[in-house]
Amino acid sequence: MAEDPPARRGARPPSEATTERRPSGADVGWGITGTMLSGIIVWGGVGLALDRWLGTKFFALIGVILGLSVAIYIVIMKYAPPVPPVGRTGRATASGGRRSRPRTQKGQR
Repeated sequence: MAEDPPARRGARPPSEATTERRPSGADVGWGITGTMLSGIIVWGGVGLALDRWLGTKFFALIGVILGLSVAIYIVIMKYAPPVPPVGRTGRATASGGRRSRPRTQKGQR
């Protein structure tokens, strides 16, 4: 029977911070561009196919507008920052509404 090779000493397992990749600005830009173009092309193509099948001339325009609007909605839902819950300001305050730690230019004393 084959045995597993011994584990290397000193090797650390990858942490979650190193395995989680944050997209760069170019990645986000290409993602938005691809989403917009694919929405226009796909729904414009559906409208063009309907125009040819039914013998009309307005479904292609409706398809392009529908594809653009759906793509904008998808981009907003995917890339917009999350909205904080109502009533949470994100600041730590002590009783009486004062901050829990004073902020000075020299730091905490």
